[in-house]
Amino acid sequence: MLEKFSVTTVLITGSAGGIGSATVRAFLTAGHKVVGLDLKQGVQEAGYEALVLDLANEVELKDMCKRLEPINHLVVIAGGALPEEKSNLPVTDLPIQAFRQSIENNLITAFSTIQAALPNMLKAKGDKSITLTTSTDAFVSYGLPGYAAAKAGIIGLVHSLTGELGFHGIRINAVAPGDVPTPRNQREWAHRPEWYPNLAKQNPLNRLCTPEEIAETFLALSVKLTGMTGQILTVDAGGLVSKIPYEEQ
Repeated sequence: MLEKFSVTTVLITGSAGGIGSATVRAFLTAGHKVVGLDLKQGVQEAGYEALVLDLANEVELKDMCKRLEPINHLVVIAGGALPEEKSNLPVTDLPIQAFRQSIENNLITAFSTIQAALPNMLKAKGDKSITLTTSTDAFVSYGLPGYAAAKAGIIGLVHSLTGELGFHGIRINAVAPGDVPTPRNQREWAHRPEWYPNLAKQNPLNRLCTPEEIAETFLALSVKLTGMTGQILTVDAGGLVSKIPYEEQ
């Protein structure tokens, strides 16, 4: 039998991406109303409202949140590493603007989304939560300095807001995915065919976690694990705590 919870409204940013689309479907399957924000529409499902919005536009973001019905759960997935960082430039050659943009895309927009949604969430009844997206790169990373720093900042943001939001009955947590075979990642890995199998071989489970598994984690932290707040949940097939050696092909 499908497990059901009280029907609530969920706001998801980055809803058109691989993990975002899977997360939209997970919440819809569980019976929730979902509003998605992204630069493109993405999923088209009954019970889902897709809004095209640039999260960097803080004025429009706040105005949109004011017009929505009360939001119980906010899931912030929008973000990602910039191509300049993925090119593995030496730190001395990485444009400072690329570093700034990574912080803007991954940390500042998460904070501004919380600021915009919070007045609306305070009006909602029942259980309320905010779930952010960090990354295993926040703990261990080679390269990607702006992205890794921003994702580490997400962890600090969760910890710093736990007490204040708790007074309002709002839980805040974050999910830390490892490498996930999203459509975008798979397109990038196609240029390095040896990369994907080696990523999987390093993990104790000998595979990567799927977008659907990450989505189920967002669902659990948002509506099921109601006693959890201030927590960072890693979903990476065990890769962060135990790397299996492999030979380069």
